[in-house]
Amino acid sequence: MTRVRWWGTGVVALVLLVLCAGLPLLNTALGSGGRPLAPGTVLSAGTEREGVRPVTFAVPSAGWVLSEADTSLSSGVELFSGDVVFNLNVVVPLGPLDAGRLWDGLGRIVSVGGQARVGAEPAPTTTAHGLTGLAGRITGRDRAGTAAVFATDTLGATVTAAGPPRAYRSAAAQIEAMVRTVRIRSPWP
Repeated sequence: MTRVRWWGTGVVALVLLVLCAGLPLLNTALGSGGRPLAPGTVLSAGTEREGVRPVTFAVPSAGWVLSEADTSLSSGVELFSGDVVFNLNVVVPLGPLDAGRLWDGLGRIVSVGGQARVGAEPAPTTTAHGLTGLAGRITGRDRAGTAAVFATDTLGATVTAAGPPRAYRSAAAQIEAMVRTVRIRSPWP
């Protein structure tokens, strides 16, 4: 008669338990590298002048996290909600700026990675503050999203938000709400 030894199976089960239960707990304890934002939080970006940054937007609902590592308030803000990433970047023009040229430039930037593209036919959009711009879709392999550009005489702003298609669809209404709150104030009196 042979003797059955279960200690090997027990060790394997213990390792799996630690990996499956312990790593998510460790991840929660260490944090995600971001700061959760309360609904209604107003974020601003751009070069500060007299205590005010010129480009602002509001977070409409809970679940969005400020990516502190990927945010530079002088140039842009990155948020994430699950697998969806929202970026707002300030554009300081070296010459005349208009939304069409800004859209073309954003399209070139997005396509550099080879994973996504912005649509060729953007539609006019207007924010709740009367700022006009262009908006369209981002598509790519395993990516869905939206992009928007806004231009004034002195500054511009680009917005991109994308993630896996199912995650993006879940956050799309919140993203559209954030885009509607974008405001650009002239940094010069």
